[in-house]
Amino acid sequence: MLVELVSLLNDDGLRLDGAFYAPTGDGDGDRAGPVDAVLLIHGSRGNFYDGATKSMAQDLSAQGYACLTLNTNAHDTAWYNPGGQNFKGNAFEVLAHTCIDLRAGIDHLTERGYRRIGLLGHSMGAVRVAYYAATQDDGRVATVVPVSPVRLSYSYFMESEDSEEFAANIEIARRLIAEGDPEGVFRVEHPIPQLFSAASFLDKHGPEEKYNLINHAHGIRVPMLTLNGSRETHSRLRDMAQDLAAAAVNSPKAETLMVEGGEHSLVNRTTEASDAVLKWLAALTPEGFQ
Repeated sequence: MLVELVSLLNDDGLRLDGAFYAPTGDGDGDRAGPVDAVLLIHGSRGNFYDGATKSMAQDLSAQGYACLTLNTNAHDTAWYNPGGQNFKGNAFEVLAHTCIDLRAGIDHLTERGYRRIGLLGHSMGAVRVAYYAATQDDGRVATVVPVSPVRLSYSYFMESEDSEEFAANIEIARRLIAEGDPEGVFRVEHPIPQLFSAASFLDKHGPEEKYNLINHAHGIRVPMLTLNGSRETHSRLRDMAQDLAAAAVNSPKAETLMVEGGEHSLVNRTTEASDAVLKWLAALTPEGFQ
């Protein structure tokens, strides 16, 4: 397996590191089907060299798909950007800003000669790729595969069994912003145990519901496969893959698959998850894009 480390620049001049997996196996990169390359995007606190996206890139490239795993500006929990003299990382993410990161990855694959790009993201990466497909007019995107997608819905959480804890976090974030400290960081347990800045928490979880994919899904006009494990039990994850597929009413082919016994990370079912994606991609036909 040939893996090449790459560094790209997004439109803001921010460096994004990644790994290009050259296609091997069937097709050896000369695929005539609807997808010839896949851009894979990590989840919360993730990066290009670990987790589900890395293992799936290895599996997909072994079957003839060129793959690029790429850091977004939200990789890992936090890091300092000397060029902008500010902090980046998942704790400080404004999710809409990752669109230029995905575009940089698509540009890179296009420069290598690929023309039919699939987007695959895990967890929060699933939100990023689905949001891109729904909101960006990019004809190079041929399909989108949100894996273990996250539900970002203020109204849903406020009516869930975790509403008290969620509401308390909303108030902490609002207080920090009112005190003039939007980058003030605090620990949350819901909807996921991690660190958030006040501004980032409200960006993702505020009442505006900017990234509630159910509200954006009508904008997805390419084939879409949503994938999750049967052991998804948290309120932010439960039924989200199925709900997203159902809401994508303008997709020519929106399907959902559940990996039996799979956890959220799918690390306990990586082979099954990759096999499901490969089978679905292989079944795509040009007619499915009309």
